[in-house]
Amino acid sequence: MCGITGFSWSDTKLLTQMTHSLAHRGPNDRGFFVSPGISLGHRRLSIIDTSSSGHQPLFNEDRTIVVVFNGEIWNHAELRKKLTNHTFVSNSDTEVLVHGYEEWGVGLFEQLEGMFAFALWDVNKKELLLVRDARGKKPLYYTRTPKGIVFASELKAFLHCPLIDFKIDHQSLVDYTGLRFVPGVKTILSSVFRLAPGSYIRYSKNKITSHSFVPLLSFRPGKNNSPSQALTLIQAAVEKRLMSDVPLGVFLSGGLDSSTLVASVANAGFKVKTFSVGFGDTTDETAYARLIAQRYKTEHHEIKLTKDILHYLPEVVWYGDDLLADPACLPTYLLCKEVSKKVKVVLSGEGGDEVFGGYHTFTYAPALTSYFYLPYPLRSRVIAPLCSALSPLTTYPLKQMLNLASELSKETTLARAYERLFYFPFTQEEKKALFIRPPSSLATPLVTAVRREHSLRQGALAYYFTEWLPNDLLMKADKMGMAHGLEIRTPFLDSGLINYFLRTPFSARHNRALFRKAVRPLLPRTIMQKPKQGFTLPISTWFTDPALVASLSHYFEQLKKRKLFSDKVIDTLLAHPTAHRADHQLWILLVFELWAELYLDKKPLREVIRLWDKNLG
Repeated sequence: MCGITGFSWSDTKLLTQMTHSLAHRGPNDRGFFVSPGISLGHRRLSIIDTSSSGHQPLFNEDRTIVVVFNGEIWNHAELRKKLTNHTFVSNSDTEVLVHGYEEWGVGLFEQLEGMFAFALWDVNKKELLLVRDARGKKPLYYTRTPKGIVFASELKAFLHCPLIDFKIDHQSLVDYTGLRFVPGVKTILSSVFRLAPGSYIRYSKNKITSHSFVPLLSFRPGKNNSPSQALTLIQAAVEKRLMSDVPLGVFLSGGLDSSTLVASVANAGFKVKTFSVGFGDTTDETAYARLIAQRYKTEHHEIKLTKDILHYLPEVVWYGDDLLADPACLPTYLLCKEVSKKVKVVLSGEGGDEVFGGYHTFTYAPALTSYFYLPYPLRSRVIAPLCSALSPLTTYPLKQMLNLASELSKETTLARAYERLFYFPFTQEEKKALFIRPPSSLATPLVTAVRREHSLRQGALAYYFTEWLPNDLLMKADKMGMAHGLEIRTPFLDSGLINYFLRTPFSARHNRALFRKAVRPLLPRTIMQKPKQGFTLPISTWFTDPALVASLSHYFEQLKKRKLFSDKVIDTLLAHPTAHRADHQLWILLVFELWAELYLDKKPLREVIRLWDKNLG
């Protein structure tokens, strides 16, 4: 993994500053290329060919093609065999990009299998190409300025360019409060955009054009349903990602996905280090992780976290960069911090739920559809009030389930009721009340996808793959890992696996039926039968602590001064922090305020940390 940045004019000082801001992504080396019409910067985390021959920027034979690259190309060895008319000077996977572009032009991009974002400068054409992988595993941002285009792996590099205006995009902020992230290719900044997954942009003669190089995924079920073929594809996907010239590990939660990864690595004949994390409460799965580690004789490490991890939140927001309020970012950040002391590369289970069908929101779709056959008066006037009345008499998680049942029973459309199952922080009605300036749009990508696909399950899959994965899960993995120079690989997002499992019948995806049959020979019954458990923070219990809520009041008072959100709504949330979804609503507002201090007010991180620690006590 690496960090890349650059712009379409020459300025060595600016390039040095922007590149240095990405040093955490590449602690091993740095490189620059400055020429009339282009400046390219690179920070290197050495994984494949750790010698100096892998130094970037990297050139072709006559130095007419230059590239800065972030990521890994799994099929670089196969591509090398096709490029027989070219001279390679390294074993780096990056070098296939310059020679492949010489050979096939932009036709190279569709042949690449990997996780990547890169910038390629064609000296003869005076043309810059920015490219991002099919699933959006690696981030790449760009903006247009009066002097030309600017790009970087992270938004923080843009802080050094005075030509870039750090102004909030209001609609993006509205979307963020509903989703915990900004959807699509927009960012929270009105002038900055993400490169879409599976696309490239061409900057030539001061014009930007965007192009896609991967076909759209189909979310309509097919007939694939072979456990043995599925297991073969899983094993192959894992083996591809064992390519490394440095030590490698596995995140091991003790769930189906991570346990399957460890088993597949062991079956490939590799000895690895495994890492698990727990809070010492009911969400702790370290005992299950220990069981798998013992079975496959890994070098196992356990990391215990407590509420003290809140002290790291400003760092998490700083490295998260693109306004991401997924609570799991915090434990992921600290897990990566510890893991990076042992290895430079880890395998992780992101994508397993999307590919194999693990989310309850997917499983519950048929039941919700049947429930909506009940007359609306019965749901809204009898069931909803009954659930609301019972809720105060119970505790979490039953309390949460009753509140949720009451909410979805009041919805008039099936798509909006389905949206409730995703536990988004602010509903459409709540967003109306939250903002001082009326939102121009309240719709979520999920409801849009459901309506487009004419199916709850197909719409959910479309949402997971086009929004949730690239803009939340994969950004969390990339930003939290690279904050510590740790490369995270996601075998379950292998193109072969995705293409196979998306063509399975819905019955094979219900409760992961096909996946469970495929991996049954690898795992003990205890792991196969354990209930699914997510990896997140226990913030629902944290906000029951009045002292903690009081310690955070400073940030909500500062938030009010920004004149974006209703004071009344903020005060109501602070007065009732244990109300349904109030914890998640407070969390995303708190994350936004910290982000605004760092990226809008441009306060130094050390200053924000000092005040944060003082307030927390």
